[in-house]
Amino acid sequence: MSIANVGIDLGTMYTVMAASNGCRKCIASEVGFPRDAAAGLLFDEKYVMGDDLRKHRKALNVIRPFKGNRLKSAVTEQDYRKLTDDQPASQITAATYLVKSVLDDLELDSGAQIRCVVGVPSSATIYSQKIIMSLVEKAAQLVAVVPEPFAVGFGLDSNANNSIIIDIGAGTVDYCYFYGAFPAAEDLKSLLVGGDHVDKQLRKAICRKFPDVKVSEQQAQFIKEKFGSVGSYTSPAAVELPTKSGRVISCDLTDVVRSTCQKFAEMIVENLTSHLSMIESEDFAIENSEILLAGGGSQLAGLAEYIEDRLDLRGQTEVKKIHDSRFAGANGALQLARQLPDSYWEQLISTTTIEKNKAA
Repeated sequence: MSIANVGIDLGTMYTVMAASNGCRKCIASEVGFPRDAAAGLLFDEKYVMGDDLRKHRKALNVIRPFKGNRLKSAVTEQDYRKLTDDQPASQITAATYLVKSVLDDLELDSGAQIRCVVGVPSSATIYSQKIIMSLVEKAAQLVAVVPEPFAVGFGLDSNANNSIIIDIGAGTVDYCYFYGAFPAAEDLKSLLVGGDHVDKQLRKAICRKFPDVKVSEQQAQFIKEKFGSVGSYTSPAAVELPTKSGRVISCDLTDVVRSTCQKFAEMIVENLTSHLSMIESEDFAIENSEILLAGGGSQLAGLAEYIEDRLDLRGQTEVKKIHDSRFAGANGALQLARQLPDSYWEQLISTTTIEKNKAA
């Protein structure tokens, strides 16, 4: 039997997969279900994703299964029992369709044994891990989970050794002291807010300053990604927005966007400082390390320089964005899946469970 290895990053905003056959896929982590019988006539399938979802969003009930740290991070034992009943919650159903659809698109050899390594937030509870494993096991024969920033570091090989990886996503900001081996509990930390939180706060701030405008969180996300900046960077943000009266007005959002992003950057630095204080290794010194930024949030203009300034690191160490941040987690997970000997798969699976139980 042939083997197909797959690395998976089930992101709050995007689901990203990389396979050993060279195929890579990235799709928005959302699934649309027809709102009513009439909407159902628009589609051949009972659910839609990708371009069809974007074209017909108004006709669909759209579910982002990993939004708000559902499934991936903050699942309690009580939540787990509810989510694994005979009638699964809508987010479980949506997540199952999402994972299966993307795996099918990878064009893996028919009959191959599919082995997947999946990235999860650093704070993922044992129940979150069980849910993610059960989702992927519906389409794969062997599944292990690892912290997302560890997967990023593993994909960078020795270049990331003795570094701090910060994976800035839509749902969480995850920290990992990377030294090659699977991290201990004290090497990991999560900030349980991410880009989605910034979008919500930005929308509220825009509505406070311009009470007559209509702006959705999706529009706020677009504005943040286009104009967001921190530190010494300034990106003028003049945006045309619709009003409640049906007109369109030009709004200067420069200060609003900058202030909102700055508060998020401050949270990232505060949690980084806390994470550094947790590291027990005598071999770690910030002067001999690098701080590597991954995830969609790493693209925030001026963030690397802002972290250097706040921690007074200029001339001591470098804070930098990694290459190909969108696929970095999936690529690292794939590399681990490909290199892991058969005898180590069960050890990896059990190590994840053991470490999380210790942390609990």
